[in-house]
Amino acid sequence: MTRSPDALPVLDVRGVARRFGRRLLFRDLSFSLSGGECLAVTGVNGSGKSTLLRILAGVMSPSEGTVSLRVNGTDLTQEAHPLHAGLVAPYVNVYAGFSPRENLRFIARARRLANEEQRIEETLASVGLARRMHDRVSTFSSGMVQRVKLAAALLSDPPLLLLDEPNEHLDEEGRRMISAVIEARLQAGAIMVVATNDEREAKRYARTLCVEEYR
Repeated sequence: MTRSPDALPVLDVRGVARRFGRRLLFRDLSFSLSGGECLAVTGVNGSGKSTLLRILAGVMSPSEGTVSLRVNGTDLTQEAHPLHAGLVAPYVNVYAGFSPRENLRFIARARRLANEEQRIEETLASVGLARRMHDRVSTFSSGMVQRVKLAAALLSDPPLLLLDEPNEHLDEEGRRMISAVIEARLQAGAIMVVATNDEREAKRYARTLCVEEYR
């Protein structure tokens, strides 16, 4: 669903730093993104890409600085921020003993989504899982599990979608699906942040941020 210009979300990052003990990952990181914009976050493994995405998702606090997400003209509270962000990452799990449909039904009921069943079916179809929605996730390949994770993040139509190495474990068809999802979310007025080690992937986006430059 396309959002009106006045209702476009805004992600504002000001002077953000993150330390683990004496180890500094990044500091003085500032940028702003509006709906329809995508930022590619780059850097070598261990440079802090995943940590930054967790901070942007509102599930980890920065050591310094602030991160705010504005939706429909209102700045969200720290408690509400994660409920308006979708995060796909290797460390985000789904229930292997459930089917994709059961996984999404659990999320839909926890978030009290309207039109639950219709939304679940549409979301699973968008990631290519319509024919496998009733099979247990434990029988899936790593690439198909990645699709379930993406469906879980998309289900609530979040204004902020963060993808940490989204092409991991995916074949060429899966990569095309990810590209289509990103384009659809941008057209709908969402904010996208993609962490990647793939230079070709990063070059697809107008804006890039190398975490290693903020130490």
